[in-house]
Amino acid sequence: MRMKTPSIALVALLVAALPLAACDESEQGRILRYEQGKYQGQPDTPLTEEQREALRHRMSGQSGS
Repeated sequence: MRMKTPSIALVALLVAALPLAACDESEQGRILRYEQGKYQGQPDTPLTEEQREALRHRMSGQSGS
């Protein structure tokens, strides 16, 4: 009956470690409750003046003028 005690302890240790191993780091900090009509993501980074000018240039080519 002495052999069952270490195996029971090992199984208990594995069962206790399973939830910790299941936690993926990429899942941490994500939004769990969503609010309708409200954006909760990361704010956008502002465009540089060069990026704005490139967009203006593309837009002028697409407008047909």
